[in-house]
Amino acid sequence: MDSTDRLIRALYALAVEEDWAQFRMLALGRVCGELGISEIVWTTQASDQAHPGEFTSWPAGRGSLNTQQMMALPLKEQAESALDGGRGGVALRQPHHDSRLSSRFALWFKNGRPPPEQLRRVIAHLVEAGALALQHFIQADERLSRWGRTSRGTAAMVDRHGTVYAASRAFRELLGAEFGDPQLDRLPFALPDDPGGERGAFSQGTLRFRLVATDGRRFLLYARKVQALDGLSPREQEIARALAGGKTLKSVARQYGIATSTVANHASRIYRKLGIYRREELFELIRSASGRKSGGGAA
Repeated sequence: MDSTDRLIRALYALAVEEDWAQFRMLALGRVCGELGISEIVWTTQASDQAHPGEFTSWPAGRGSLNTQQMMALPLKEQAESALDGGRGGVALRQPHHDSRLSSRFALWFKNGRPPPEQLRRVIAHLVEAGALALQHFIQADERLSRWGRTSRGTAAMVDRHGTVYAASRAFRELLGAEFGDPQLDRLPFALPDDPGGERGAFSQGTLRFRLVATDGRRFLLYARKVQALDGLSPREQEIARALAGGKTLKSVARQYGIATSTVANHASRIYRKLGIYRREELFELIRSASGRKSGGGAA
């Protein structure tokens, strides 16, 4: 095994062993050390390049080129371009396998550059290892669904512009059925201006979504079919689940520190909103929402 093969193998090991949020920086440091690169900038964007994507530079915070400058580079898929400035730098673009995402790189070398074939090979595997790091994280969420956590399994990693970096198969199936394109690299709708509002929950068409912040730049986006309980307020949903679980009005009142009459008023509104009349009907709705019948997750 030569040094290039060992480097590529190390990149894939990082993808599954290290935290996904740290992968890009760790991987760039490894590549720079092995190939004699003094500085590297890596951006990943959706194919339309309408919005900035993910930006990483090594050494951290150096970044001779910013996101806008990287987007402006006139790059073809399999061709390099020399960078101005007399530092012997090159830029290249690498499409992602089985994805419409694309990565751009700007690199400067310490004492001469490696052969073009070696550099291209390492960069191609670096991009795929990065995709693997995110997919590995998403698949961990899918495993929770298979282990009985029905609220999990339909997740995607997105940024605030709606670029999809990784998504579970169930997530793509849901959005494909709703919007017609399961292989999307950008969400077909805008994310809320306030991702933290209403617990990050919002609806689009027949789907219900929930946003969870991760590292400050990206979000986990969960999806599921809209359910009857979505028409209830968060407190009404809590009380509905408590009543469906067999609790009395008095025990629910003690649980939430409110008057029994207040619980009764909540119960009346819950029944009216759901169009039901008996607690047995409420139990069936709750059971369906939990996925025990349909297998769907809850966001």
